[in-house]
Amino acid sequence: MNFAVLITAAGFSKRFRNAGSGNKLLALLHGKPVLRHTLEHAQATGMDVYVITRPEDHQVHAMANQANLIKFASDGLGLSIAAGVKATKNYDGWIIAHGDMPLLTTASYMAVKRQLLTSPLVRCVVDGKFGHPAGFQKKFLEELIALDGDIGARRIFGSHPSVSVNLDDPGCLLDVDTQSELRILSNYLNDIKL
Repeated sequence: MNFAVLITAAGFSKRFRNAGSGNKLLALLHGKPVLRHTLEHAQATGMDVYVITRPEDHQVHAMANQANLIKFASDGLGLSIAAGVKATKNYDGWIIAHGDMPLLTTASYMAVKRQLLTSPLVRCVVDGKFGHPAGFQKKFLEELIALDGDIGARRIFGSHPSVSVNLDDPGCLLDVDTQSELRILSNYLNDIKL
């Protein structure tokens, strides 16, 4: 089965920008932009990686030049996912994560992929909490391209049984919405290097 990795990166970074910090995906984490970390882990899977990004986000386009770009003026996470799936509908399924999750490991993507081979709907769980990435076989194509709003694919998970993959990867839960969250991730990286 041939799966695509979809990285959502079409948000406005409102909380980050409102604090005068610019686009969170471009913020530096240990010398590299947040999105660069995310992309390196996703691309190391060997799967095709697509980044859903706004047409005007030229800095994001330049950074994601080794991934496939899906340019879409999104008004919410659900619409971003729908655009990404619609543009890649020839795949057997999708593994979806967010661009602001720089610690999400390659191993976590691969664990979801392995489960997706036999299970149509897959969620990862860390310490009892649902996280990312999430996996969808092609049977969910129509429901995915019908998504809208800003709650992502929760409606699908609420309507269908899914299989959970238990992981020991804090990166499945940690994202960057504020400078303080960026500092937490930086401290975490410092701790694991000790």
